[in-house]
Amino acid sequence: MAVWLFLAAWSTILVHWRRGEPVLEYQPRRPVPWRALDLVMVFGVYVIAVAGIELLIIAVLGGTPLIEPPRIQPAESPNAAHIVARLLNQGNAIVLLVCGLSAVVVAPVAEEFFFRVLLQGWLEAGQRRLRPAMPTLRRWVPGASGPIVLTALLFARIHFRVDTPMMNIHYLTLLLAGNAAANVLVMLATVCLLRMRAGATAVDFGWVPGKFFGDVGLGLAAFAAVAAPVYAMMITLTALMPKCIAPDPLVLFPFALVLGTLYWRTHRIVPAIVLHMALNATSLAVALAWIALQK
Repeated sequence: MAVWLFLAAWSTILVHWRRGEPVLEYQPRRPVPWRALDLVMVFGVYVIAVAGIELLIIAVLGGTPLIEPPRIQPAESPNAAHIVARLLNQGNAIVLLVCGLSAVVVAPVAEEFFFRVLLQGWLEAGQRRLRPAMPTLRRWVPGASGPIVLTALLFARIHFRVDTPMMNIHYLTLLLAGNAAANVLVMLATVCLLRMRAGATAVDFGWVPGKFFGDVGLGLAAFAAVAAPVYAMMITLTALMPKCIAPDPLVLFPFALVLGTLYWRTHRIVPAIVLHMALNATSLAVALAWIALQK
């Protein structure tokens, strides 16, 4: 299905190119009003929220050990699997619901809000201020390539994982749910903070209700264009790389470039969120199908 979607999407793109039509028309907007200090404050709130949630979880679990005793030698079973992949094997309905809400709903919305809206938006505004005084910048960093690449690098870096001990299943479930709750609370706090401090509007946050359904279609079209290459890279790198290192950052960097370009061309966040949701939902569905087949 991914291959057929890929062929259909890129056939449409090539038709636009041959006609000299823009594949995705650039839509400008005013530079975002928040500054570096605002981002530092948001980061501080996020760290405090995540740390507070984790301390609360540890307090709830009490004396329950967080790390499971190894059943076999660690050297024989390297495990760099994502927390969601570890939880899916449990087959518990509540755990599956937590995984679905966290991976398919909260994570895409939060990551696109923090990375594309806040960080890339701020970098775009900074580059726009520097361009008139720096002709070299205009020559070597066309468009918003600098902000897009920097944001994509950081996005890929936070998904780096290596072999870790098996964690207590209750701890992992609460940690996933707690992080999702922290993301939602910090997003709400950030919107309030930036509206009061910087006068940010809904458009500054990439929200244009009148174009919602068109943006959903655009996000799904983007998924059709990139799903096959993303999964081909993941399968290839998983086979080639050591099992103790997750290949996610190498795959997610080009994926984040697509997300960043989509946001820059539209300056609306819904297409990027839909693309991100579609990838996560498909990955979750494939993982569940694979687990079912193994059983």
